[in-house]
Amino acid sequence: MNIRTQVMIAAVAAAGLSSLANASIITTTFTSGLTTNVAGATTIDFNSGKPWFYTGPGSVVSGSISGQTAAPAGDATPYLSVAYPYQSGIETATLNHSYNYFGLYWGSIDDYNKVQFYSGDTLIATITGSDVIASGTALGDQMAAGSNRFVNFFFNNGASYDNIVFSTTQYAFESDNHAFANVRAVPEPASFALMGLGLAGVGFVRLRRRQGAVI
Repeated sequence: MNIRTQVMIAAVAAAGLSSLANASIITTTFTSGLTTNVAGATTIDFNSGKPWFYTGPGSVVSGSISGQTAAPAGDATPYLSVAYPYQSGIETATLNHSYNYFGLYWGSIDDYNKVQFYSGDTLIATITGSDVIASGTALGDQMAAGSNRFVNFFFNNGASYDNIVFSTTQYAFESDNHAFANVRAVPEPASFALMGLGLAGVGFVRLRRRQGAVI
């Protein structure tokens, strides 16, 4: 088998590994507390009202209003309630920059709450309350830790967003401490494997050339 054939085989093997290594566009994690732990993130705490770049029928609320909106568990500060005072609606955060991280303290998580990430007009990902509620926790529970949690979204493979759409079809979608950041991408284990295959292929070619020169 000549060098060219062996290098082609290595390339095919690497391509196969790459296809198996394709990860979800978003990695979702959960952290304790009401705010992000991502260094350098910009946080919107809604303490001064709704920022100008948030548009829609959502309101900044303090406390709970029976049957309409409930403060996220443990949160005594103002928060965003989509679409209060209406039963349903859409709130959009239109950003001036692209980001690859977003976090929020999501209260009384419901399956009819939805977050959609866009890059320009292109939908990147859709997350519902069912995707982030803790297993075994009742949807809409206003006190349980599993339905009131800080959710982190990390975008993979160079993906990013510049618009977020928050929507709900019933009372209500409550959240606080929205966090935006660009974080350094960390190579996945499969990426390291691909890198190793590439380096091994280069090393093999160099070794054969060196051996050929000796012979």
